[in-house]
Order: sequence, then structure tokens, then C-alpha cells
Amino acid sequence: MSPRRSDRPSGPFRYLDEPEWRARFVQAGLADPRCTLDERALERVATEIIDIKPLLDTHGRGNNMVVTGFKKLAVKPIETEYGTLFQLLGHQSGLAGAINQFNIRFAHDVAASTEVSTPKVKPATAEDGPQPALMEAEFTSEQELLKHLTFIEGRLTAAEKARKYDLKEDLAVSGQSERATYHVVRYHVGDEVWDTVSATAGSNRTRHRHALFGIQAAAGLLGLNQSALGGPTGQRWRNPADWRDRYTTLLNKYAEFDPEDIEIPDDPDAAAEAQEARQWAQLAAAARQVAVTNVAIMIGFIPKAATRPDFDAALASTNLRTHLRGPLDFTDTNQAMAAARKLADHAYSDNAITELQHSVLTGTTPAAELHADPREAVAELVRLVDEVVYPSERKALRRTTKVLVEPSPSLLRDKHAKARGEIRSALLTAAVGGVDLPAAAMDNPHRTAVPKGIITTGLSVEQLIAAATDSNPSTARAAARGELGHLAVPGLVNGKVFLGPYGSTGDRRLTSTKLAAADTEDGVLLLTEAIDAFARVMQLRAGRPVSAQSVPDGRLRRVDNGDFDATSKSADSEWFTGHWPVSSGSDDSNDEAGTPSGPSPSEQWAEQVKKTQGLVDVAIHGVTNVVKHFKAMGPLVGPDREMTSGERQGWQDQLDAMEDLVGEAGRYLRKLRNSTVDTEATDGSADDFVYGTGESE
Repeated sequence: MSPRRSDRPSGPFRYLDEPEWRARFVQAGLADPRCTLDERALERVATEIIDIKPLLDTHGRGNNMVVTGFKKLAVKPIETEYGTLFQLLGHQSGLAGAINQFNIRFAHDVAASTEVSTPKVKPATAEDGPQPALMEAEFTSEQELLKHLTFIEGRLTAAEKARKYDLKEDLAVSGQSERATYHVVRYHVGDEVWDTVSATAGSNRTRHRHALFGIQAAAGLLGLNQSALGGPTGQRWRNPADWRDRYTTLLNKYAEFDPEDIEIPDDPDAAAEAQEARQWAQLAAAARQVAVTNVAIMIGFIPKAATRPDFDAALASTNLRTHLRGPLDFTDTNQAMAAARKLADHAYSDNAITELQHSVLTGTTPAAELHADPREAVAELVRLVDEVVYPSERKALRRTTKVLVEPSPSLLRDKHAKARGEIRSALLTAAVGGVDLPAAAMDNPHRTAVPKGIITTGLSVEQLIAAATDSNPSTARAAARGELGHLAVPGLVNGKVFLGPYGSTGDRRLTSTKLAAADTEDGVLLLTEAIDAFARVMQLRAGRPVSAQSVPDGRLRRVDNGDFDATSKSADSEWFTGHWPVSSGSDDSNDEAGTPSGPSPSEQWAEQVKKTQGLVDVAIHGVTNVVKHFKAMGPLVGPDREMTSGERQGWQDQLDAMEDLVGEAGRYLRKLRNSTVDTEATDGSADDFVYGTGESE
């Protein structure tokens, strides 16, 4: 319990640190050379972190206290190929954080969606001083941001279908043991500017934690709608300092109550109050295990010398290493790798591949040695692996089937296709340099390719690109686009996995769906970029000098290094109690009205669900009283105590109308139960993924 706010109930749910300690947190960040966040971003992070005092390196006490930075062990350096990231390790309230709007695993879907516009995203820049460790995002209006948010929420929901367990229930029962990672995003929406702390890794956990607290994912990004605390609908508190302690107070107030012990009386006013108390007790019980979680927040970025500062790519590389799953996780004793080496050895002994090719497949020689032209080296590698794993020539087919101990083609099953996909992935990964390379996030050919093999056009990459960009539709163009997509599958785009089954989202898109990226001109450009990025990785692994990678204004993400005029403001406690965010061209305000804002569809849904039980309770209460009323009138019938036939008929008509209304409510309820979900997002089916603004022909 805070000594300065003794009226607040104590409990498992933690309050924000005092404004003075948050101000010292900002001072520590400005003084610490490892931290490259500006004041505005640090002020936002200070509402995210709890238990600030143990993180700070200080000297003296009281008014004589000097803050010199963060303690050494509180900041962890993370080395990436783009430079060094610095994570601040601490504790976070379960109420804090936001889902990531620009998660690399969804970036392509968003960029390609015809329903959702691609926001302008750029790493923040500064004329003087270090590279700021934050991203900036621009939306033309809050409506565009809401549409984008709804799309991402839908993608997260669709991804949950691939899980074999209920993550929300798991968090409620066991808590969150895995540390989530966040970074700062600065939103420019119309005239408004505000910072939020978004998940680099942990969007699903953040979303489900918030759900346990009774908060929609939109609250982390847009701010909390004041209606959640009995205020007006359509007004938000953007600044967490305006609402989080109020929310925490109610959770702690009811944390010791058993929801079932809170009885609902007959009196309507008292019933509404008791129902609200029960709901807070239910939220407190559900969220107890995630009241406080471990957190890592990116506070600094030092780019590598002589490279383009790319905070976004550095973040992506850390997320890839976190989320890529097998067959990257292979060893010399891994079954897929063992089978891959057997295939390579037998192909070499049959003179089906050369000594150089065999050396590349076994990881002895860099794959870049396959061809002098980097693009052609990519094509040579992918075609070489396909020739070994998915041969089309009859003799080679028999050899591969025999080595893998497979049944006849008519008896092949999905498990055989899966095994071949893992072998192909292991060969490609080994060929380009090892387990830490995120190159194996790829499409694996369909089961039908196992008995027939993969037949290529034999065209060079340049010829494929020329054929794929032909303005006239033709069979040759379709074949070129298909093969171009196949060659680009292992590619990266600026350090990010381009396509493939990766991440905790459990992406299960079909091969044909992913390769549909090649069916548009936009897709061809993307695939070419992916091939070039993969070629660059191969050259680096071979120890060859590679020029700095240019970053085109591609469809996957838009990066702009325009100048940013950082706000200059002293770190003091006044900011933490003022109006936030700042409208451009204005100063902080103490206006408590909040920021006008429309609710997201998920927030509207949550509000309607919340009202439903109350309306049903009121209706049941009302009908019960009507029944009691007429039952009480029965014994009173006597001289001068009878209803006229007109009165009886009038009441009967009103009761019949009530029955019709209840029936109509039931019909709508059945429609709700049977309705398909429409979130302007994806549910994982092939038709839900659109890869370009152009239409395929």
C-alpha cells in the first residue's frame, strides 16, 4: 500500500510507481549510454515498468539523490547482424503492454490486403546523438488504425486455431513463465501523437492477459475506453497513468471475494451494483496468476559500424530466433539430417550430382560457390536440393524411395510428404551455413510432388523474371511465375522471413496459397527481392564482401528515414498526471475529459456482451414480478374486485407481445450462434490470403 495513497486497497495487483520514481526512471534512461530512447518514449515506458527503484543506479538520498543510469545487470545486450540491442529486464503489470501491429509474421498479409491499408512505418532518426530505439507509424485517421487493429486481432484469433492448447486458460491457471519482449512505437494519427509499448515477442500472451483482466487488445494501443470504469463511451484515456491505478484499485478491492458468494438481490438498483461487484471479483480471480509478469523492453540500439541503421531489422532478427521452429533445430543425429546425408551420398555415388554439389549439400562448401552470379547461386541451390529430394527422373525416383524406405507411390501418405519436407529444409539450412540462419522457413511441395518429382523450366533467374513480368498472359508466364515463387521461398526480406511456417502463430497456409504471391506484378517484385536477400546471405556466409543492402520501398514494409524533430521536455512528475498524448502544436493539458475516439469492433462486442447478462437479468426479474403480481391478485377476486373483459384482454395483449419479443430475441440468439466470424482478417484458408493489389489473370 502506498504511504502517499493509503486509501488504495492492497492486493496482488500492482499499482504504478510514484511519479517521482517514474521521473527518476526517465533521468536514468537519459543518463545511461546504453539507452537511446528519448524523453517521451522513456516517460511511456515508465508507466509500463513496476518496481522501478531496484533497476536504477543511484547515489545519495532524498533531494540529494543522483541517478546515473540503470544497474548493470538490469540491461542485457543482444547482438544481431545489424548491431546491438539493449533490453531492460524488469517486472510489468499484467494490465500493461500492447499487441504488435507490425509483427513480421503478419506484415505481408497486411501489406497485401485490399481491405487494410499499409501504414507508413519507419525507424525514428535523430540528427544528433545515437539511433533511437523506437519505430514510428503513421495513419491518416483513427478509423484506418482501427481497421488495421481489427485485421491484426483477426490474424491472432485465426492463428489460435493451430494451437493444441488453450493459451488463455493456461495463463489463468499457470501464469506466464516466459518473458515477453516489447519495443516502443510512436503513432502519428491525424493531429495526434502518442507512444505505446508493443510486443516484439508475445502478442498472443499480451492479448490473452488483457482478456483475463477484462480489457480488449485495443486498450493497449488506443488507450482505455472510459466506459470500462463507468465513464462515457467514446472517450479514451490514452495515458495509462490516467486509468491503470483506478482499474487496479477495483481488482484489489474484490480480489479476496468469491464471485459466487456475492448474491444478486431482487431490487433492480441493488442487483446492478451486486452484478458489477461479481464481475470485478471474477476478473480478479481470473487474472491473479498474471498480476505481475517478467518483461524485457528494448531501450537501446547501437548499429554496427559502416552499416545502415536498421532498428526494425534488428528487432526482426531477435523475433525470428525466438519463433523459428524445427527443422532448424537439427543436429548430426537428427533423423531428417541423417536421411538428407544418405540421399546426398547415394546421389553422388550414382554420379547424379557432382563432387562440388555433394560438398555443398553436406555443408562442407558454401552454397555461394555453385555459381558466380549470386542470384543464379540461389537457383542452383534450390534446384539441386529438389533434384535430390524430389527427383523427376525414373532412376532417381527409385533411388530416393529406396533410401527413404518409402512404400509405392499409391501408398504415400502425408507423413511421407512431411518427412521429405523436413529433409529438404535440413539440406538447404546446412548448405547456407548452419542452424542459426532463418533460411528454412519455406514452402514444402505438395504430396503429389513426391511420386512425380519437381520439373523445372531450366531458365536462368533473369529469364524467369523477364517471363514473369511479360504483360501478356500465357502458359510460359504462369510457369515462370510459379518457379520464381518456388526459388524465392527460402528468401529473406531485409532480415525477415518472407514466407513459410514459422512462429507461435502456427501459420498453416497451403503451398499453393503462398506461391500465389507470384500471380501479380507486385508479387514478382517481392519474390525477386527475396531472392536477392537470400543471395546476399549466401555470399556473407561464404565470406565474400557484400555491399550495404539497399532497402526499396517494397510491399512487405515501407521504411522512411525522414528527419524527426524530437520533443524536448524535462523529466518531471507533472507529465504523469497530465493529459496525454500531445496533439501536435500544443502543450500538455490537464483536461480530464480524455481523447475522443471510436471503439474498435472487438470493444463494441465486449460492451454488448457485458450488457446482455444485465438485460436478461432485468427481463427475468420483471417477468417474475408480473407472475407474482397476477398470482397475488387471484385470491382478491370478489364483489367490486374484478377486471372487466376489456382490461383482461388489454393485459393479455401486452403479455402476448412480450412473448413475441422474447421469441424474436431467441431467433437473433440462434443467428449469433450460427454466424461465421467476419473480422476483415484471415481464418487460414487459401481464399483469405491476397498477396497484391493487382488481380491474378
